[in-house]
Amino acid sequence: MADLLLLVVLMYSFHEIEAQARVPPELTVNPPVITVADSVTLNCTTSAAVPQCDFYIASQKLSKGSSCVQTLTGSELLKITHKSVPAEVEVRCSYTVQVYSDKHTSPDSQPSTITINNLRPPELTVNPPLITETDSVTLSCQTHAAVPQCDFYIACQKLSKGSSCVQTLTGSELLKIAQTSLPAEVEVRCSYTVQVYSDKHTSPDSQPSIITINNLRPPKLTVSPLMITETDSVTLNCQTPSSVSVTQCYLLFSGDKTVKISPFLWTLTGSEILSMTRQRSPVTVEMTCYYVSKYKSPVSNMSAIIIQSK
Repeated sequence: MADLLLLVVLMYSFHEIEAQARVPPELTVNPPVITVADSVTLNCTTSAAVPQCDFYIASQKLSKGSSCVQTLTGSELLKITHKSVPAEVEVRCSYTVQVYSDKHTSPDSQPSTITINNLRPPELTVNPPLITETDSVTLSCQTHAAVPQCDFYIACQKLSKGSSCVQTLTGSELLKIAQTSLPAEVEVRCSYTVQVYSDKHTSPDSQPSIITINNLRPPKLTVSPLMITETDSVTLNCQTPSSVSVTQCYLLFSGDKTVKISPFLWTLTGSEILSMTRQRSPVTVEMTCYYVSKYKSPVSNMSAIIIQSK
């Protein structure tokens, strides 16, 4: 009876593994666009226990052990496929499970394509990253290529404004392209293309940048008086728009030191400012302010105060 039960269990396990092997694996490639020197990781994901995986690079079986995760460089992929850049390489995988002396191999995964080129992704800068509807932002797609043609993608929509690698757009234009309304956060990416004779080579996309568009106007900073000693006091007033419900104001000293102000009118001595900015008199301290009303406002005008020695 025990032998019969064991036989039933073994047959059930056998059929279960056999059924698992009929399910194709899922292949992921990360990243899908690389250069010759970069690496790509191939992951053959299965539901089977202790599988042995095979990878097929453009129908060539990869002889690198039976691991279900493999890492290859663009140079290795080109060597296997006997191609040169730029190239698109198709990759598939399958897996095998073994029960005693029997091996069961799955169907192949869906193919994935790895693009190999000799171009590095560009660097995208947006200045400023926080604007209103009427303000402008400059997008700069910085490349290492000679005479590149650049494409910008606003919320996945290709920008049709020529091939310049520097573009200036208003908040209103960004909202129209992204088909959204205020307040909004708009993702921007860029890529570039270089042409060698009749061949065009397109780079991978840049890292995305976010442009925040809102209807907040910058505050106005007033400082009085503009020249004090360490023991004198100065009044700082971060004047916000009356139409906006403001939750908090912040002072920025010399561009990096941030101080929260509550309320928006504050009085400080010269020695307190020197302590906050870690400076000594005589010195000129520059300051701006901004406020928060769900979103951060643009910064105010810059004001400077001279702190003299006693």
